[in-house]
Amino acid sequence: MDVKNLFETLSTTQLDPAVGIRVAPLSGDGGFTLFGAEIAPGTRLSAHFHREGNEIYYILAGSGRMNLGRMKGQESVAWAEPFEVRAGDCFTVKPGMVHQLHNTGSETMNALFACSPTHLTTDRTVLP
Repeated sequence: MDVKNLFETLSTTQLDPAVGIRVAPLSGDGGFTLFGAEIAPGTRLSAHFHREGNEIYYILAGSGRMNLGRMKGQESVAWAEPFEVRAGDCFTVKPGMVHQLHNTGSETMNALFACSPTHLTTDRTVLP
């Protein structure tokens, strides 16, 4: 049995340069994985989307704002009204939905998200 501690794992993880946060796989298989994330105060992830599969988020600690939208043409996003998130909140981002999480609080945000491992590699389109 492979047991990983979220906080110990994140403490030795490099920042993901594409989105600017610490992300580490915690458990799963080649098709679906649970990841842990650490988002520093004031950090806004790069807006991005995935073509395949849902991405389920659970906020463990901290607070922030989630922006969701759809691509409008090749270069612009039609953004919906952003919503506030805090510890205990859970939500799903659907395939093709542009998303951008922003830690607006003064504390580190910790979150879990479950998705295909390709969401961090070949199925991630980061917007400029």
